[in-house]
Amino acid sequence: EMISVGENELPTIRRAIRAERKIAIDYRDDKGRDSNRTIWPFALAYFDRVRVAASWCELRRDIRHFRVDRIVALKVTDERYPRRRHALLKEWREAEGIATS
Repeated sequence: EMISVGENELPTIRRAIRAERKIAIDYRDDKGRDSNRTIWPFALAYFDRVRVAASWCELRRDIRHFRVDRIVALKVTDERYPRRRHALLKEWREAEGIATS
């Protein structure tokens, strides 16, 4: 059974989101494949009862949802991401069709 650090690191992820810091993650996908990604996390959300970090993925050059329970390791970098969190959030809401009040 894989031990996920993601769930234990939620406070760390939240701090990175607030500080607009890049996070280096080791991620295991649904087929058990590991990859290393650098992500710009801008929101934590629930989809189908699973918590995800909505993030810009440098590898895919697009917004991706990373299941927190599949993050095997993470390290918050000192590097601030180049775009504002607010702009990423707005783009994500539009792409996902999430209404804003």
